[in-house]
Amino acid sequence: MNVDIAGLSVVVTGGSGFIGTHLVEALAGRGAVVTNLDRVPPKLVKHAEYWRVCDLLDRDSVLAELRAARPRVVFNLAALTDISQGPEALMVNTGGLLNVIDAIRGVDNGCLLIHTSTQLVMRPGHEPKHPLDFAPYSDYGASKAESELILHEHGMDLDWVTVRPTNVWGPWHPTFAKQIWRYIDRGLYMHPNGRDPRRSYGYVANVVFQLLRVVEAERSEVTHQTFYVGDEPIASSVWLDSFSLSLRGKPVRRVPSGLLKAAAFAGEISGRFGGPSPINYGRLYRMTTDYAVPMEPTFAILGHGPVSLGEGVKATVEWIRSTAPETQTR
Repeated sequence: MNVDIAGLSVVVTGGSGFIGTHLVEALAGRGAVVTNLDRVPPKLVKHAEYWRVCDLLDRDSVLAELRAARPRVVFNLAALTDISQGPEALMVNTGGLLNVIDAIRGVDNGCLLIHTSTQLVMRPGHEPKHPLDFAPYSDYGASKAESELILHEHGMDLDWVTVRPTNVWGPWHPTFAKQIWRYIDRGLYMHPNGRDPRRSYGYVANVVFQLLRVVEAERSEVTHQTFYVGDEPIASSVWLDSFSLSLRGKPVRRVPSGLLKAAAFAGEISGRFGGPSPINYGRLYRMTTDYAVPMEPTFAILGHGPVSLGEGVKATVEWIRSTAPETQTR
């Protein structure tokens, strides 16, 4: 390791988001000089001192903020991550990155750019022949695939690393507390009998650990490389049952696959008319499809995160129980 994070000037775009909140907290705890560029205020009041209002699609604003911060590291986390959004709404994922690249050139101090993509650039079952052999799942995945191409086409003169988060979970997750964890807590979540796909998950503190290891690593080991970040792939039932046992003292319900298909059909109809849709065809596909990504290169260079599944579930359930009424499961 050749970089001391203490005293290092670090910019985090999207530091008010889910992973960004945890990353800003970890960087500040390590003594870094942190700047959070985000359109929205931070989730934690104590992070207000790091926040600068900035839209990555405003090129002049991005350039001004990076000139002021003179970062040695930029974590580009800012993105619209809703997989239901269409291409036009996802411009920040591509145009925003171009502005960050130009701003880093304007600073010109050997800055390391750590760009956040997603595992969704490769759909389940796709076996790429090379890192840029994309087969994206959703328009969001396609926008992130395009962002990776932008790095290769416009940023080869810079030091950059691409990270692809897996299915990241933990406190402050923007949707799970109102969806999957709520359904589990109320005994409404149904897992198909005889189908137990292997999936890649990542507890958020372990993902942040790996992000910081990118900064600490020898640049020759990581520059222009792509790493998935997360934990060892596991059977989805292991993750689901861990939450169900902690929330309600019993595993998730197992039901015949045919019943889930019928529920997904009903959810599709309900959703089209603005009604509740706890399961639809998209969710059914994600529930029943293997989606494990290769983590061995990551573990070899960035290591495993220090938090076990059980410890992560405990911390997350404690957060669920302590959050505001609109995000509580009960």
